[in-house]
Amino acid sequence: MSDAPRVLVVVASRHGATAEIAAALARGLAGCAAGRGVGLSAVAVPAEQRPDPGPYDAVLLGSAVYAGRWLDPARQYATLFADSLRGRPVWLFSSGPIGEPPFPPDEPHDAAPLSVLTGAREHRVFPGRLEKDRLSFGERAVVTAMRAPVGDFRDWEAVAGWAAGIAATVAGALPAAQF
Repeated sequence: MSDAPRVLVVVASRHGATAEIAAALARGLAGCAAGRGVGLSAVAVPAEQRPDPGPYDAVLLGSAVYAGRWLDPARQYATLFADSLRGRPVWLFSSGPIGEPPFPPDEPHDAAPLSVLTGAREHRVFPGRLEKDRLSFGERAVVTAMRAPVGDFRDWEAVAGWAAGIAATVAGALPAAQF
């Protein structure tokens, strides 16, 4: 059995953009220099599947943000596994602001309480994607009424950089004998 660190990336995504960020985070964690150096493995799993964080050395938990709030599956996951999450390094991420500059500029309403609940080290907000053809009729009506900017505003360099920083932190948390 390998002592290489394992990282779980749990995500709630409504239209796929946040799930794509989670997949990029998992790739970035394992593929960056620090991750490769310690043989780190990472996997992205939908929050609805309720993966057990127990076997993992660290967890990233993220959600798309709608109306300033995380999606229910991510909030429920944090509540269900709060004790286990507090026993390991946890980072939170949100996806949702759109436009240049990203709007809304505020953090999601539930980011601070979820950070306390999970003992998260950090919460990061990434710009999201808005494509009208992926939205329901009601969502399209709201987007049109708000004159929301349409497009992909995700910053892949920021995602990769955050993953590399987390991988370095996780790699540094290992006993020196494992390097």
